[in-house]
Amino acid sequence: MKCVVALADTLSSYREVLERRGYHTVDLDEGLDVADIVLISGMDINHSGVSTIHTGVPVLDVTGKAPEEVADDIERHLETFQ
Repeated sequence: MKCVVALADTLSSYREVLERRGYHTVDLDEGLDVADIVLISGMDINHSGVSTIHTGVPVLDVTGKAPEEVADDIERHLETFQ
């Protein structure tokens, strides 16, 4: 079973690619408690360069990465834990 990915509404192109690959996606604001991985962008990081997201799962910054590249990164990351 594919994992649950939490991401902001601003990352809709990433959401589309991930869902095509079989991942379940949830909104960042509501899905932190069920997510296996969280995607953020520069817009989710405050002025001091720190993300204010608190979670026990991996948080990946997608800034500058294409949606397909991020999906590949997630798959490689998950392979290391199987």
